[in-house]
Amino acid sequence: MRLFLQLAFRNVFRNRIRTIVALFAIGAGCATMVLNAGVVFNIFRELREDAIHGRHGHLQIYARGYSDRHLEAPDRYLIAPAVASRVLALARANPAVVRATRRREFSGLASVGDRNSAFLGVAVVPDDEPEFGRHAVLRAGERLSQKTQCTALAGLGLAKKLDVAPGDVISLMTTTRSGALNALQVRVQGIFEGGMKEYDDWTLKVPLPAAESLLMDDRTEQIVLLLGRTEEVPKVRAELARAFAREGLDLEIRTWKDLALFHNQVVGLFGRELDAIRAIVCCIVLLGIANVIGMAIVERRHELATLRALGIRARAVAALLVTEAMITGVIGAALGVILGVAAAWTATAIGIPYPSPPGSTRPFRGGVDLVPVEIVAAFAISLAATVLAAVFPVWRAMRRTIAPTLRRA
Repeated sequence: MRLFLQLAFRNVFRNRIRTIVALFAIGAGCATMVLNAGVVFNIFRELREDAIHGRHGHLQIYARGYSDRHLEAPDRYLIAPAVASRVLALARANPAVVRATRRREFSGLASVGDRNSAFLGVAVVPDDEPEFGRHAVLRAGERLSQKTQCTALAGLGLAKKLDVAPGDVISLMTTTRSGALNALQVRVQGIFEGGMKEYDDWTLKVPLPAAESLLMDDRTEQIVLLLGRTEEVPKVRAELARAFAREGLDLEIRTWKDLALFHNQVVGLFGRELDAIRAIVCCIVLLGIANVIGMAIVERRHELATLRALGIRARAVAALLVTEAMITGVIGAALGVILGVAAAWTATAIGIPYPSPPGSTRPFRGGVDLVPVEIVAAFAISLAATVLAAVFPVWRAMRRTIAPTLRRA
C-alpha cells in the first residue's frame, strides 16, 4: 500500500504543468464556493440582526389568540398589568434573557399646523429602546428618555411628511378603548431611520406612559425578549412555555423567525441561489478536471498498456489512476480552502459595499463570513467532483485493448 501511494504521488507531480492546471481548476472552484457561501451567509446574518435588534427581538409574548385574531378585535387580546408583571419576572429570571420589555402598538392621526398624516405608534420603555433599536440610526435630536414622558421619535419618512424637526410639537389623535377620541401633544425628541422605508414612513415611537395616557389603557400588547445568543431561542422558548403553563398563564410565544417575513423571503431566495452556484461550480470543476485527467490518460496510454501487458490487472491500474485523481483533489481543495479563507479575510477587512436592498432606505457595507460547515462542504464537493471526473476517462482507458495500443507506440 505504501509503494502504491508513493507511485501515485510520483505520477501526480511527474508532469508539473498538467498538475498546476488541475490544481488551479480545483482550487478556484473550491475558493469560489467558500466565498459565495460566505457572502450569502453574511447577508443572512445582517438581515437577521436587523430583524432582531431593529424590530422584533428574539421572542415576543402575546395573549393566546393574538397572532390569528387580534386584527378582528384588538382590545380583546391585550395582557393585563398584573399578568405582564408576572411574565416579565419569569422572563428575567431566565439566565439566557438579556432584556425584557413591554410594547404597545396603536394607530391614529398626527398633525402639525395644516399638515396631517396617519401614523403607527409604537409605545416603548425608553431605557430599553437603545438595546432593541441598535440598528436604527438617529438622524437628528436625541433618543427617548424616562425623564421626559410626552416626547416622541419620528421615523425619517414621517418627519418629512409632517415637516418636523427636533423640538417641534405634534398633536396625536386616536380612539380609546371605549370608542371615544382622545388627543395628546408630544414634542419631537429625535428623528430615526430604521432602514425599511415602509417602517420609517409611518412609525412614531413614544414612551409607554404617554401612550397609556393617550389610549386611557395600561394593558400590554406584547412583551419582547432579547437573548444573549440567537442559537438559544428554541431552548428559551420551550423553558418559558413550561414556566407559563405551571403558572396557569394562557399566552403564546413567537420567535423572530415567525415574524421576520422579509428575512425569510431573502433567505429562501439566496438559499436557492447558493445551491445553483454550487451546481455550476461542480459542473465547471467536473469538466475542467475531466479534460485534464482525460488528456493525462491519453498521453500515458502506452505506459498503461505496458503495465497491463506485464500482468498488472486492469482493476489495479484503474485504482492507481483514481488514487492519483484523489490526491490531486485533496491538494487542490486544500489550496482552494486556503485561498478562499484568505480572500474572505481580505474582503471583510476592506468591506463590500452593497446598494440598498429592496424596500430599504440605506446601503450597507458587508463582508464574507467563514462558515465551517460550508468550508467543509466546499472541500468535500471539490474532492468528490475531482474523483467523479476521473471515473469516465479511467473507464475508457481500461476498455482499450493492449496489443493495438502498444503497436501504435
